[in-house]
Amino acid sequence: MNFAIANQKKSSLGWQDLHSGRRKKQRSVGNLNKKVAGKPSRHNLSRAKIIFELVSKFFLTGVVIYLSYVSYNFLTSDPRFKITDIFFQGNQSLLENQILDLVGPIQGENLFTYDLSKAAEKLAAHPWVLSASVQRKFPQEIQITLIERIPYARIKFKKVFLIDKSGVILSEEKAEYQHLPLIVQTSKIKKPGNFSGQKVIQGLKTMHYFNKLSFFEKNPLDTAEMKGQSRVIFSTRNRDLQIQMSMETLAEGFKKFTTFLDIREDEEKKIQLIDLSFKDQVVVRDRILSHTREDTNQIGGNSTHGQKK
Repeated sequence: MNFAIANQKKSSLGWQDLHSGRRKKQRSVGNLNKKVAGKPSRHNLSRAKIIFELVSKFFLTGVVIYLSYVSYNFLTSDPRFKITDIFFQGNQSLLENQILDLVGPIQGENLFTYDLSKAAEKLAAHPWVLSASVQRKFPQEIQITLIERIPYARIKFKKVFLIDKSGVILSEEKAEYQHLPLIVQTSKIKKPGNFSGQKVIQGLKTMHYFNKLSFFEKNPLDTAEMKGQSRVIFSTRNRDLQIQMSMETLAEGFKKFTTFLDIREDEEKKIQLIDLSFKDQVVVRDRILSHTREDTNQIGGNSTHGQKK
C-alpha cells in the first residue's frame, strides 16, 4: 500500500517536471522571437540605404538643373553681356563695313547666344576670304580674324577680273592691281560659272620662270593670251616680242627656250616671235625682217633657214 502511494507521488512529480520544462522552453522561444522582432534585418538596412541614396541623387540633380537654368538665364539676359565692340584683324581688301554686311548685325546681340560658327561660314564663303574665325572676348567683344586671298594675276573675258594663285576668281579688276600679269581669254562670255583656272595658273607659273631669266630682265613678259585649250602666247611689256607655246608641253618648251639662248649666234638681232610649240625645234621670226625671213633652229641638230615671200 505504501509502495503504491510512493510510486504515485513519483509519477506526479515527473509530470510536473515535464510541464515545467515545456513552460521554460516556451518562455525562451518567446523571448528569442521578441529579440528577433526587435532587431532590423540586413536586407531592410540595405534597402533603406538605396532609397536614401536615390533621394539624395534626385535632390542634387534638381539643384544642379535649377542652378544651370538660373546661370543660363543670367548670362543670356543680363545687359552686361551685350556685344558693344567688334575688332577686325587680317582684312586688307575687304573693308570693315563690307565684313559687317556679310555677317549681319552683331552689336546688341548677346555674347553667349551669338552664333560664331555661322558667322565664320558666311565670311569664308566670300571669294576674297581664304579662311575666317570669329571669337568671343569677354565681357562684350567679338574678334573677327581673316586670311585673305592674294591677287596673283588679272584675267580678261568681256571684263577683267582678279584671280589668286589657285585660279579662284576674286572680283572685278581694281586699280591698285593693274601691274599684275594679264591673261586674255578668247571666250566672249562675261564670266564662266564653272571656270577652272588650273591651266591659266600653269601658264602664269611658266611666265614667272621666263621672267627670272636675264633675257627678260628689262622687258618682262606680262601678258598671256590663251588660244583655246591648247596654246598660249606670251607678250613682253613693250609688246615687241611674243613667245608661243603648247599648254601640254610647257616644261619642255621652257627647256627648249633656255637651249636656244645658249646656242643663238646673233644676240643683237631683234626677235619678234619665238615659237616653242613644235617638237624638237624652235621657230624664230625676226622683227625687222618679219615679212621676208623665218629662222628655224632645230634643237640637237643643225640650224636651218627658210625663205618666205
